[in-house]
Amino acid sequence: MLKNKISILVVDDELDICEMVAETLKDEDYNAIVATNYDMAVDILKNKNINLLITDIWMNNDTNAGLKLLTFSQNYNPLIPVIMMSGHGNIETAMKAAKNGAFDFIEKPFKAERLILLIEKALIDRNLKLKVLDFELRENERMALIGNSATFKNIKQNLNKIAPTNSRVLITGPSGSGKELIARWIHKNSNRRSFPFIIASCATLSPERVEQVLFGWNDSTTDGDNNQSNVGLFEQANNGTLFFDEICDLPLQTQGKLVQAIQDQSFYKIGSNKKINVDVRIISASNNNLTEFIKNGTLREDLFYRLSVAPIEVPPLNKRGEDIADLIFHFLNLLAKDFGNNTLKFASETLLILKSYDWPGNVRQLKNILEWLNIMYGKQKDFIISPLDLPPEILGYNKKEENTPISNQLSLSLKEARKIFEKNYLKEQLKRFKGNIAKTSKFIGMDRSALHRKLKELDIDINNFD
Repeated sequence: MLKNKISILVVDDELDICEMVAETLKDEDYNAIVATNYDMAVDILKNKNINLLITDIWMNNDTNAGLKLLTFSQNYNPLIPVIMMSGHGNIETAMKAAKNGAFDFIEKPFKAERLILLIEKALIDRNLKLKVLDFELRENERMALIGNSATFKNIKQNLNKIAPTNSRVLITGPSGSGKELIARWIHKNSNRRSFPFIIASCATLSPERVEQVLFGWNDSTTDGDNNQSNVGLFEQANNGTLFFDEICDLPLQTQGKLVQAIQDQSFYKIGSNKKINVDVRIISASNNNLTEFIKNGTLREDLFYRLSVAPIEVPPLNKRGEDIADLIFHFLNLLAKDFGNNTLKFASETLLILKSYDWPGNVRQLKNILEWLNIMYGKQKDFIISPLDLPPEILGYNKKEENTPISNQLSLSLKEARKIFEKNYLKEQLKRFKGNIAKTSKFIGMDRSALHRKLKELDIDINNFD
């Protein structure tokens, strides 16, 4: 930020000191505003965009006036750094100011160079805090659980109950459905949020080294257990969360050791007889049929029961069609910020196509397609995505009985193409809701009587979908 865009409020009951400091600030190209009492300063803080506050402690015969202003400023906007100044300063006063949130303390009389240095440090600290806050806001946006369908609302209700506990969680669902996102959300909303979230990608762990990666090893050529290079994932996740992605890919022998480690919250490094105690929450995920894996001996039954204290089943995207529009708008906003592009808009026909698509890759595939659209059209202002702008994998996909790819319908008139699409779309929705007109009309946003007329017009018999 340019210095002339930075407003600094100087507060002292001696006007000549205010003016002297203000002149020093103006010489450095800062925008200086002065106040001579608490009430005036509070009014300025409320009505002007102040970036930094410099205030005397003892003002108008009140020895704590500056500390009161500091408290107000911290409560009103904690991102405003406060530098306290006083001609009656002592260590006790400085410590009290620091405890109440002051950035620093300067004793009068002071050299201009000293004050300018403190200001520069305070503004750097403020900028770092703003960046951290922006990062956290973006992370919270990315980790938001998007969806208002009945199924997903139920999942969110359960997650709100599960997250604050230390219970082990087993998340199941197809690939790309958002299992890792849910695991991260649980950690973020738990009492362990300040500690690490560590991922064990079981599918990529070498069978020969998997136990070393999980539990660490004792290296006699170094300082042994004190060597950070041989610390396993369990130890790295101490006080935090360890997420086992695709738990079924762990070797059976390792699964047995994992059962013991989970139960005892302790383990031995490979090659060491020293027990390591930890406090780790375990979250696991799989896209497999775990019952079948237990039957065929790929997954230990005792491990399954230890992991699935709180089971969460994530449905495929094609089972939560009501959430697709919300997901689209959520991802588009994120992508626009990431790419610095305009937020894309969708024609109603395009949204209907996306809602009726089967989404074999689930939420991950939807996000990838939206990213592709953002790359292709995001630089164009007020661009509206039509069906013809969709990528080939969507345009060429059609599981309807007519079995005609949408790309082959381009030779038809708009009226003819729309009729084919409407017929296919309504058949799919009727199939989804088993011929229930009330549910179908609510989902597609069409009045029941209008839906009946449209079905008659398109020669669709609802009795075929019971």
